[in-house]
Amino acid sequence: MRSKKFKAPLYGTDFKVILYKGESEIEKYFEEQDYTVDFKNYDGGLFVNEKTEDIALVLCEEKEGYPTPGIISHEAKHLVNQIYTLIGCELDKYNDEPECYLLGWIVNRIHEFINENK
Repeated sequence: MRSKKFKAPLYGTDFKVILYKGESEIEKYFEEQDYTVDFKNYDGGLFVNEKTEDIALVLCEEKEGYPTPGIISHEAKHLVNQIYTLIGCELDKYNDEPECYLLGWIVNRIHEFINENK
């Protein structure tokens, strides 16, 4: 299992990206970090610790070719929505440029992290 912390620019929200190879790895992490999660058969997910409000974006890299670009962008969009909720900002469908820049930044950081130490 690999993990890396990030801080979203402008928004200041901290989050961790976790790459894991098997469910037992991520289940152990969630148990140790006191997350309330029933983690079964996920290729990825976004989880918030109810006690500490820590945010974990997790992606499985167990299968060849995973995580896919679609899974990465899907989970990154959940993270964008979580960040907007935390800062009390509503998404604007008529001016989504800030949202799109944040989404692109998150997706780029995830791809860079995945490619580290390959």
